[in-house]
Amino acid sequence: MRILISIGSFHPGHGGPFFSVGNLAKHLAAAGHAVRILTADYPHLPVQNVPDGIELHSIKASLLPFIRQSWIPGCRDWLEKEFDDFRPDIVHDNGLWLTLNNQIARVAETRNIPLVLSPRGCLDPWAMRYRGWKKKLALQFFQRKTLDSVTCYHAASGLEVKSITGMGIKCPVAVIPNGVELIIRDSDRDRNAPQGNRFALFMGRLHPVKNLESLLKAWALVQPAGWILRLVGSDEVGYRAEMEDLAAELNILDQIQFLGPVYGDEKEDLFRTSSLAFLVSHSENFGVAAAEALTAGIPVIASHTTPWSCLEEETMGWWVPGSVEGIAAALEHATSLEPSAESMMRRNAMEYAANTFGWPAIAETFTQLYKWVADMETIQPEFVH
Repeated sequence: MRILISIGSFHPGHGGPFFSVGNLAKHLAAAGHAVRILTADYPHLPVQNVPDGIELHSIKASLLPFIRQSWIPGCRDWLEKEFDDFRPDIVHDNGLWLTLNNQIARVAETRNIPLVLSPRGCLDPWAMRYRGWKKKLALQFFQRKTLDSVTCYHAASGLEVKSITGMGIKCPVAVIPNGVELIIRDSDRDRNAPQGNRFALFMGRLHPVKNLESLLKAWALVQPAGWILRLVGSDEVGYRAEMEDLAAELNILDQIQFLGPVYGDEKEDLFRTSSLAFLVSHSENFGVAAAEALTAGIPVIASHTTPWSCLEEETMGWWVPGSVEGIAAALEHATSLEPSAESMMRRNAMEYAANTFGWPAIAETFTQLYKWVADMETIQPEFVH
């Protein structure tokens, strides 16, 4: 197949979709498909290199001040030329609200090319309330038309399905989890008593949706002896400074490490040296960091507003209210586990992740979806609702 994938920005500062889209394209190409990525190139989010075998074409863009909306002169003409050149069988767009998302939907519609849309959490209730006035205007002027032009939606979890259908959308929704690159961790390490401090990890954007204020307050309540909390990721809307001030106010700065975004070996080292991970967001359509933690055998504490009930069902973490009290109770339990119980959780996590989040199988599932949406297959896949 000829698969055209689009994303508002191909930069890790754009969040988890950067990694999900890049890896999906990589594994689709490895399976023999022709894949091209289209994206916008912003001064503050410059386009990054893509995996071998992938074409990436970009157009210069800027962000309008105050309203934080993208401005891409000549976008429609550029897209028309890209479609003429690549001749896609299907278009898979990722995200909402930005100029590129809107324009690519228009071009796909006028050419009668099937469009799969991954909202990537943009329709979740918390996300819709955040800067909600802008989104209400966008829905009125252009975004509702885009939503209604989609052939099939992709949701990364059952929780995201509810967010999509809650917008009054009636077309099919495919439920396919995001994949992650497996982080190999020596299971024998579980049998050794830890030396020195142990590390708990939050990995992701430092943004209000991540609910880090509740995490810090919970940490201040428990203050587990011999543990350090690492908060790792790119700062957005000045949130890191707010959290640094809060940690100082709570008198726990000596127990918290703030680190900027990390990639590659440095990122894997942080996972390998951590014993606990957090995903306590107000809203998540998936949460790649939780999946990555599980691949490294790290138990995870996640909030009920994330799609991770499997943590308790499979005995590999805690799924709790995202309140200070809920997080604190799980933290106290997690940091006082017997070694045998912790070792069992780690093994469960690695086994579950290996069976659930491997990219080759997920790319094959997307291929099934694309073929069905493009009328190359007549039988509706069982993961489409």
